[in-house]
This record gives sequence, structure tokens and C-alpha cells, in this order.
Amino acid sequence: MLKPALSLWIGLRYNRSSNKQRFLSLLSWVSLVGMMLGVAALIVVLSVMNGFQAELRGRMLSLMAHGNVERVDHQPIADWAHSVEILKQNPDVIAVAPWVGGDAMLSHDARLRAAQINGIDLEHELDIARLDQAMVAGYLDELATTRYGIVLGVGLARSLGLSIGDKVTVVLPKVTVTPLGLKPRVKRFSLIGVFEVGADVDSTQAYINVRDARKLFGLTPDQVHALRLITPDALSVSGIEETLVDPLLAKEPGAWQFIPWTQQRSALFKAIKMEKLMVTFMLSIVIGVAAFNLISLMSMMVAQKRNEIAVMRMMGMRPATVMGIFLTQGLSLMFVSLLMGGIAGVVISLNLPEIVGVIEQTFGFYIFDPNVFYISGLPSRLMISDLVYVITLSFVLSFLFVLYPAWRATRIKPVEALQYQ
Repeated sequence: MLKPALSLWIGLRYNRSSNKQRFLSLLSWVSLVGMMLGVAALIVVLSVMNGFQAELRGRMLSLMAHGNVERVDHQPIADWAHSVEILKQNPDVIAVAPWVGGDAMLSHDARLRAAQINGIDLEHELDIARLDQAMVAGYLDELATTRYGIVLGVGLARSLGLSIGDKVTVVLPKVTVTPLGLKPRVKRFSLIGVFEVGADVDSTQAYINVRDARKLFGLTPDQVHALRLITPDALSVSGIEETLVDPLLAKEPGAWQFIPWTQQRSALFKAIKMEKLMVTFMLSIVIGVAAFNLISLMSMMVAQKRNEIAVMRMMGMRPATVMGIFLTQGLSLMFVSLLMGGIAGVVISLNLPEIVGVIEQTFGFYIFDPNVFYISGLPSRLMISDLVYVITLSFVLSFLFVLYPAWRATRIKPVEALQYQ
């Protein structure tokens, strides 16, 4: 029982500075500060990445449904009202709305922009998306009464040079067969509103009345392209996709499919995930370099304590106890640095928006200019899983780099160490 206590006491005593150990004490502080900064930086950066992802996801979901129910053959859904009643019986479905739409080109004054046309029924759509709360010009209600009215994202309207009341031409990538030959499907719409949510949808989405969308896409009044759903939890929607279409598949096996929002935006969130992985990898190297300093520090400490090790060995101390002394010394330094770095990282992450706000007010500049970036602030979201990862990684690397010098201390032969004293 005394051996672990002896190793602990001697190892902690070796970390105290003395006049003969000023240089080693300096190296100890350098290693400690390096590890602390690496741990704090990784925690803060991961929190910022999580904050950006959550902010972007929230803004996108303010206009997106949690998923679409469509036919596997991509044909229009006939008698959609009956399918809506079937879906509403599912306890995982909060709201359902019909949708007609597709890709199109918008044209105004020789300017062309690609966009997605969304034909919506306001009676049902406001249960799906908060489009009315995102309006920055015009009135969404006019979409129900205005013939061939259109609502555009602020980025799309700005790139086309449009103002409220201007005409914009919608061109579909489809043709209509007429006695005079093939003609593209073209229709002029009046801009009646502009919305802004602060995400890429501001530059890609256009909304029209579902009545006008049916005429534009050549559908009958009882047909739609898809049914948009809202579920209790957008983040777990992929886990219930089978139960959502089971009632429809019971009537038409293999004819229906559910496409969650994560699949519709998979490219964007895969890019964010890859960026987070790369940033994590690069900052993990910083922690690795700081932990690697422990090898040189502990090797110098073992060399400086060579005579003391020899004396203790001659007095009967076992190699395992010697190894425990230097493991205690190295890991105690690591523990202090991890504790200080972890506390600093958590405090900064939890208060990062306020810290950035103070910096901007003090120096009079924007870190993220609201006129340029969708997100004008610096969001932060601390996750326990990231904190556990950082602490675990730092501990494992430190332990591995301390282990070798501690093992080398057990290989010192007392007679050889003392023969020239």
C-alpha cells in the first residue's frame, strides 16, 4: 500500500522548482501552456463548427419540410387529399401540405438565374414552413389572390435586379408539343414579395400559388408532385421513414418513398462534416506536438535525477516504483494543463458570442460583416461528446509520450550511475 503513495509523493515533489532546476521548470511551463492552449483551441473551434451547423440547419428548416412523400416512379400523386388523410393518421406526422414544383430558369432584363419553383397552398403550407415570418418586402397573403404572383428569396431577387411589381419570366426545362412545333414552357410572373432567412435558400427558392404551379407544370387540379411533412423531431426523421409510408404502401406496395430533408441537403452537410473533421485533425496535431514535448522534458528530468534513481534502487526500490515516480511527474503536468485548458475552452465556448460582441464594439469592426455573410455573429454550441473526445485524446497522447522516459528510468543500473561520483 505504501509503494503507490511513495511514487505519488516523490513524483509530485520532483515537479517543484528549485535553483538547480530552473531550466527544467521553464520547460515544464512551456509544455503545460502548449497543452493548455491546444486543448482550449480545439474545444472552442469544435463548438464554433457545431454552432454554425446548428444555425444553418435551423435557418434552412424554417422553410423546409422534414421530408417529402413521393411516388417511386416520380409521377404526379393523384387524389392527393385522400393521401393526406391517410398520412395524418400517423402519430409521427404533425402537418402535411401539397407541393408542386421543380427546377426552372428565371429571366429579367437579360439576366438569368437558376431556381427551384415551389407551388404551395397557403392554407396548408404555413403549418410546414414559417415563410410568412421571413417576409422582408410585400405580403405573402397576396400569393393566394394574385394570379401568377411569385415570391423570391432576397438573394435571387437582388441578382435579377427585381423590385416589387416587376415581371419575371419563368422557363421550365420542358417543352410543349404544338401544331407549330416544340415550344418551351414559359410564363411571366409578377413579383409580389421577397423573403430572407439568412441561408443559401435565399438565392435558390421561388414560391408561387399551387394553382398556378399546376398550370405551369401541366397537372390536373387533383394532382401534386409531393406531400411535405412535419414530424416531432427533424433530427431523427430518418429513423421513422418506414413508418411514415407504411399506410400508403399497404394500398400500393412499392409505389411510395419518403425522402428526408437530410437527403435533400446531403451534399451541404457532408461538406460541413468533412470540414469539421479536417479542422479537428489539424488541431489534434497541435495537441500532439504539445504532448510530444513531454518526451524531451521527461528524458531530461530522468537524466538529471539519474544519481537519485541509482540511490533509491540500491536501497531496494523496485523498477515499477521508479516508473511510477516519473509517470506521476509527467501525468501531473498533463492533468494540470488539461484542467486549465478544458476550463478555458468551456468558458470561452459558452460566452463566445458575448466575447466577440465586446471585441467588435471595442475595436469598431465586424468579424462577420452582416452585409456580406448570412450569419453576422459567431455562434457556439458546446457538445459533451466533443469535450470527452478532446480530453481523451490529450490524455492518451500524454500517457504514451510519458511512458517511454519513465520506462527508461527503470533501465538505469545503480553501479554504472554511481561509479563516477
